Amino acid sequence: MAVSIVGCRLDYSNSILYDISQANIYKLQRVQTILTRIVVGAPWTSRSLNICRDLHWLPVGRRITYKLRLTAWKTLHTSQPLYLSELISRYLPSRSLHSSNTNLLTRPACITSNFSFFCACTSTWNSLPAHVRSIDALSTFKRHLKFYLFQSAFSV
Repeated sequence: MAVSIVGCRLDYSNSILYDISQANIYKLQRVQTILTRIVVGAPWTSRSLNICRDLHWLPVGRRITYKLRLTAWKTLHTSQPLYLSELISRYLPSRSLHSSNTNLLTRPACITSNFSFFCACTSTWNSLPAHVRSIDALSTFKRHLKFYLFQSAFSV
């Protein structure tokens, strides 16, 4: 029970956590490391990276981008929630370009000290490979997104 509560708190307010310092990410990662050892009953000397990989848990930094990209997908494909669908818009060039059908979002003019959901969502979504951005089914998108992030996190 305690593990699920702490795990949910790690995912809370991901758009705010997107641009935090590496020192703060490291602190959150330490919490996740402790959780992994508690879940499997591993000794404190065991390598937590291997445990995370075996549990298929993404590191905290990748969890943040996973949640942002998933929220972006849901907003683009279902227009829900309405207050978020009003914030993001698809990139539609005024003339026919190669990037016209790449499913990108319009880049806002963001100030780096104020990294809102709009800015975080757009930058993380546009950095996805085109084959992942073009997936229309939610379960397929989740699987491919997690695989993509898992590969980059653990160099599988």
